[in-house]
Amino acid sequence: MNSFASTGLIVGIMVGLIIVVFVLKYINRDNKVKTDYDERQKAVRGRSYMFGFYATVITCCIMLVLNATDEGIIHVLGMNAFFLPILIGIVVQISHAIFNDSYVGLNNNMTRFMCVMSFISIFNIVFGIMPIVKEGLIKDGKLCPSFINLEVGVMFIIICIEMVIKKVIDKKAEAE
Repeated sequence: MNSFASTGLIVGIMVGLIIVVFVLKYINRDNKVKTDYDERQKAVRGRSYMFGFYATVITCCIMLVLNATDEGIIHVLGMNAFFLPILIGIVVQISHAIFNDSYVGLNNNMTRFMCVMSFISIFNIVFGIMPIVKEGLIKDGKLCPSFINLEVGVMFIIICIEMVIKKVIDKKAEAE
């Protein structure tokens, strides 16, 4: 990677972190960056992180075994080989937190939260599809790096669907 590309990556990460701060302030009712959780939520979130960690480790082990038996699976995945275990761990962590009522904080504005999640999903899917349409899914025997955007977009869609399912489950429980 040349120095211009690495400088662009660093600037992109810095701008992304600044945007995250503003988004967190936007989705919280009290305009704080930090989301507030009660003691029970904090305990459940700890277990959620543990499950996410184990899912990441297990996914890495599976990928290592696949690479040992099939020369090149890691090569074909390209950068996705590094991000796929992380994204699977994140989905497991967030899924556990959602279905145990510890994903949404006490000071979150759910309408804003779901709007931001939907925007992130659409943004990543669009920016994942555009390069694939222009250049194809596989380039030089590897998945194109923009496939990561598709994976992130799908991850956020899964999270949104899980949150809707959880809301339906909670409404049914309240009705009974």
